[in-house]
Amino acid sequence: MQGIGKAISQLEKVATASLRPLPTETGDGSYVAESTATGLVQDLPHVDLGDLKTLLDVTKNAATGEPIDDKGYVMERLIQLASGLPSTSRNAKQLTSAFLNQLWNDLDHPPVSTVGGEYSHRSADGSGNNILWPGIGAAGSHYARSVQPKTMQSPSLPDPEALFDSLLARKDFKEHPNKISSVLFYIASIIIHDLFQTDHRDSSINRTSSYLDLSPLYGNNQDEQYLMRTFKDGKLKPDCFSSKRILGFPPGVGVLLIMFNRFHNYVVEQLAAVNEGGRFTKPSESNDKEYAKYDNNLFQTGRLVTCGLYINIILKDYVRTILNINRTNSTWSLDPRMDMKDGLLGDAAPLATGNQVSAEFNLIYRWHSCISQRDEKWTTDLYNDIFSDKGQEDIPLNEFMMGVGKWEAGLPQQPAERPFAGLKRKPNGLFDDDDLVTIFKESVEDCAGAFGASHVPTIFKSIESLGIKQARAWNLATLNELRQYFGLTPHKTFEDINSDPYISEQLRRLYDHPDQVEIYPGVIVEETKESMLPGSGLCTNFTISRAILSDAVALVRGDRFYTVDYTPKQLTNWAFTEIQPKDSVDQGHMFHKLVYRAFPNYFKGNSVYAHFPMVVPSENQKILTALGSAEKYSWDKPGFIHPPQFINSHSTCVSILADQETFKVSWGDKIEFLMSNHDKIYGKDFMLSGDRLPNAESRKMMGAALYTDQWEEEVKKFYEKITLKLLKKHSYKIAGVNQVDIVRDVANLAQVNFCANVFSLPLKTEASPRGIFTESELYMIMAAVFAAIFYDADPANSFALNQAAREVTQQLGQVTMANVELIHKTGFISNLVNGLQRHDVLSNYGIHMIQRLLASGLPASEIVWTHLLPTAGGMVANQGQLFSQCLDYYLSEEGSVHLPEINRLAKENTPEADELLLRYFMEGARLRSSVGLPRVVAKPTVIDDNGTKLTLKEGQHILCNLVSFCDWYLPSEVQNAYDLLYNRLPHLTTLSAFQSPRKSGLTGTWICMFILVPDRINVSVSDSASWVLPQCSKSLEGWITCDGPQDLRVSLNGWLGLVGFPST
Repeated sequence: MQGIGKAISQLEKVATASLRPLPTETGDGSYVAESTATGLVQDLPHVDLGDLKTLLDVTKNAATGEPIDDKGYVMERLIQLASGLPSTSRNAKQLTSAFLNQLWNDLDHPPVSTVGGEYSHRSADGSGNNILWPGIGAAGSHYARSVQPKTMQSPSLPDPEALFDSLLARKDFKEHPNKISSVLFYIASIIIHDLFQTDHRDSSINRTSSYLDLSPLYGNNQDEQYLMRTFKDGKLKPDCFSSKRILGFPPGVGVLLIMFNRFHNYVVEQLAAVNEGGRFTKPSESNDKEYAKYDNNLFQTGRLVTCGLYINIILKDYVRTILNINRTNSTWSLDPRMDMKDGLLGDAAPLATGNQVSAEFNLIYRWHSCISQRDEKWTTDLYNDIFSDKGQEDIPLNEFMMGVGKWEAGLPQQPAERPFAGLKRKPNGLFDDDDLVTIFKESVEDCAGAFGASHVPTIFKSIESLGIKQARAWNLATLNELRQYFGLTPHKTFEDINSDPYISEQLRRLYDHPDQVEIYPGVIVEETKESMLPGSGLCTNFTISRAILSDAVALVRGDRFYTVDYTPKQLTNWAFTEIQPKDSVDQGHMFHKLVYRAFPNYFKGNSVYAHFPMVVPSENQKILTALGSAEKYSWDKPGFIHPPQFINSHSTCVSILADQETFKVSWGDKIEFLMSNHDKIYGKDFMLSGDRLPNAESRKMMGAALYTDQWEEEVKKFYEKITLKLLKKHSYKIAGVNQVDIVRDVANLAQVNFCANVFSLPLKTEASPRGIFTESELYMIMAAVFAAIFYDADPANSFALNQAAREVTQQLGQVTMANVELIHKTGFISNLVNGLQRHDVLSNYGIHMIQRLLASGLPASEIVWTHLLPTAGGMVANQGQLFSQCLDYYLSEEGSVHLPEINRLAKENTPEADELLLRYFMEGARLRSSVGLPRVVAKPTVIDDNGTKLTLKEGQHILCNLVSFCDWYLPSEVQNAYDLLYNRLPHLTTLSAFQSPRKSGLTGTWICMFILVPDRINVSVSDSASWVLPQCSKSLEGWITCDGPQDLRVSLNGWLGLVGFPST
């Protein structure tokens, strides 16, 4: 039958061919091919329900822009659908076309970034930002033109000086309506000079790049950049900046650039210290070529990071204040770097296109009306020095230009030799911090002026007149043409431009028609916007308010180094994190990072001067009070805060710790901050909060409640059991080798489980699914509490740490309160804790301990907030830290020689061996200790530290060096505190407020760990320790049987964090 059908089909084709007319349409006797496209009707027989689902999925992904789940085989199903339709199908061609478009759009055409090479860092002159058109936006380029000037203007335009006198000249000073400080306009001055520096020899040339690359600090070209560099360790010359013109601005502008200079030098120090992935390994300085490469890599990366902070300050502090979002709790920001997709409202804006600033924006950014009274006086004084024998308001323009040019030419070529604000440099090249901080503080307190007509200081008459003449020389469009360019309605009357009768009448007499009003001074004399919450915070002129936002998007989204190349790989993980905004801190504001890195010893961690410097403090008080967060911040003026003084002498440390009148415990305020709630102060009487009698009573009460008969043995058993359990649970095999993160998954979690058992905390485990906090969550809570109290050493991260610690402490405290109150009433724990798989003795012990505390007569709230939570918070992270430090020592080259003996002792299982293991443990932890015992000086005193006389002032913090503290326990023949000597350890353990649980618990974990002590060590280059065990003699409850060769690899990746104790 098949053969018959085929024969009939061939006969039909023959018949059709025989009936065709002769081909008369072409000259060569051929037939014209007819279109045979078919539509939906012909497609339907080839489509099933699966194809309809494919179409639905494709349409959904196209409409939403959501990522495609390739495990659903959407691409393959689309190919099936298209290939299954008739070859003549119009729909098949459309599907194929759409598929090809999608595949094409998956890649950049042309590419916008490269791997390595000359474009990996910013060039000195800004070239290479767009890798295909490297010249776009480079310094020395011509200004672009944004708006086509179509309007015919009168050849007899108003005199520039008459325009200033009639429309611009300040008569009375008006404060900014939102009390914006001068700091915002100092940032604006840096931005303006970052983008615009007109060449006076050819006014069409812009001498700086068209990118926000901090050229006022780093220089406009390679020669200027070389003058800024030390060529040593990637650093800039201290406390200077490249731009001479900035010296003609109030000192607050220069101070900000000096702060960025210090931030750069801080960054390159940290990059070198972290040396991520060996990227900044320092070669010998005698190897000129390699050292120059090292220095340049540090410098260029440091610049990228510093510029990253700069752009985040612009977007998160500056723009949010401009839009009045700083007066809300919203974390929204106008961030042009966001991921955008094509959608119903239009195509996504492209990235990394490059940029070239236009002449129109050179005029839009002239904001002299906002100069404060203080800065007006400063400028007047400067001009008096430059033009000592003339009245500056009436000086001819050519003389003004000559005078300013002569002043600039007289400045030293070397940036570090130029005078600044009358300050003197110290021998190290730095200015005195006191002087710089004073300038910054006064700038924060200085309220800027308002935008608007008749508000430019008269001292700027020459500058404004030159601006008007420059706009005419550039032949720019009119004010209305500029408004139409941005899609704004043109002004139809002079009253539309400014409703002030005087201003509108002056404009009428000067220009005859609104369409004739020039772009400059038009943008300055326009009416200003009212404050709107949120939306309008800058309260600038109407056209300017729109134009600057468009420009901000173009500047940031078009910059390759702020978009496609703004990555952790480019900046390093540490640096990317350092400059990354956090919504939980000031709704994303970032200025505090610059302040604290520049002046680490002058601002409290929550200083409003550091966190919100773009609004004057008195107005910030109103803003933050309305938002309910004023109490989070310190309103004290900045002042010198003595850095901690390290004390190394053992005898001096002993006398300090014994003298409670002169040297006080320093943790009390932090404990009270974390524990107090509902306007009631808790934590003041906790054992570590002070040196008063109630603190001593707290120590006795907690000691009596914690330490009972058989306590040490039970704690040891608990730790042995939980350690083996965690080892078994969290070990895994990679390439046949058992591995475990010994810190994150064993040591830290063992402490968490102990704490949860003893203090009845709601731990969520497989055996207790109704708990609230997972093991890792509870550890991080305890770590945050511990770090906030004992490790709050970095002012740049202090606010974030303290606020996060307080939030989680309050959450944990509420749950703990419920448990304690239930025990008080019934003797049982709540259901949140009851399902926990508990160690029998510790379970009952925990309940009885709480009952013993309740028997003291203290309220349940006092027990929880003043005693239980601080005690728990002081145990978990600290014990994990000790274990990690000890392990780090014994896996090091100098410590590994003791491993065989530790291995032997761990297998003996005798009290004598356990005691020796504890001594080894504490000595290893001591030798890797990174902390000291802190005290605060209560009254002025003088001490001797190994022969050096130290004068200590009231309020100064000191740290007793725990490593050298033990020097006196050494035998007379051994005089090095940095050598391991385990027989001094019984004395050391008495320093701890939690001696018994720590000693017993860590001994248990230590024994379990070093039953598996290695015979050899393999340390990887990533600072993670790996240890391999060929054989061992004891089985870990079925986890591993060591009858033959077995391997265990223990990872220590990442345990040393910013707070100095292990979190992973």
